[in-house]
Amino acid sequence: MLTVRDVGEFGLIDRIAGILPKSPIVVDGVGDDCAVLRLGERLLLASCDQSIDNVHFCRANIAPDDIGWKAAATAISDIAAMGGTPLFGLVALSCPADTGVSYIEALYQGLANVFSQYGAVIVGGDTVESDGPLTLDVTVVGEVRGTRCLRRRGALAGDVLAVTGHLGLAAAGLYALEHGKDVPDLTQRQHRPRPRVREGQWLSARPEVHSMIDVSDGLLQDVGHLARASELGVDIDPSALPVAEALAQYCQQAEMDPLELIMKGGEDYELAFSMDCSRCAETMAAIGNEFRTLITVVGRFTDEWAGVRVNGVELEEAGYQHFR
Repeated sequence: MLTVRDVGEFGLIDRIAGILPKSPIVVDGVGDDCAVLRLGERLLLASCDQSIDNVHFCRANIAPDDIGWKAAATAISDIAAMGGTPLFGLVALSCPADTGVSYIEALYQGLANVFSQYGAVIVGGDTVESDGPLTLDVTVVGEVRGTRCLRRRGALAGDVLAVTGHLGLAAAGLYALEHGKDVPDLTQRQHRPRPRVREGQWLSARPEVHSMIDVSDGLLQDVGHLARASELGVDIDPSALPVAEALAQYCQQAEMDPLELIMKGGEDYELAFSMDCSRCAETMAAIGNEFRTLITVVGRFTDEWAGVRVNGVELEEAGYQHFR
């Protein structure tokens, strides 16, 4: 019997997509960070994310308001990845009946705090009893500003690959927690990621930016989605990847390679995007004037081969994948 372990998360998604019916209001369905839906003159974005105890978080080392924060932030990051504006959310909760009410209230306060930061609200959801682990399912609906949103597909041969901020911090934070260490600069990034909504909106308005994704499962894996969606290859220059000081210090103490965490670690929710190399300098200067966010060019797309390479060397796909 073929199992989901055999096909993996993304193989399963492909098989499910082949079963689902089509609709004229669906501009883009399964396969991107959000579904894109046309309602009259408006383009809406819709996405959902699950957060499950002992899969996405461990209740033993995270406060309930941080669980809510992270669950909301990861869902809103899908809207940011397409350059959209979050509008409202729906939250489904399942938990054991003996869970403390104050615990659930703190969890929802964390959810509400993130939504309010981005001008969105939670408008409903569902609550059910479960003998299994505490689970949150957050659905976010947003809208496209103007007529353009950024998708995973769209990169062109010769485009540069750029990323926002620093990668690897969330993965290092998780590693530290699993080994009984609390390193605030790292655990804060693991527990309270901040989706790049404003940066995503700005980038989607620039015609020289061609495609985008949020880095949730690791740079190599997520950039691989950009390359496959555009039927291209992408070559990453590891020497260009910025290493945050907190990450460098921790990795030195723990005898770890920070580049491993930067390229393969997930849950940073930074943005990775492709843009026209001829307008790279202009765009980098403009975004530098608009935000204080670090932007770094770390690679280039090519039509000479497919997939992801590092300094021209082909690697096995890396990053987190459910069921494997």
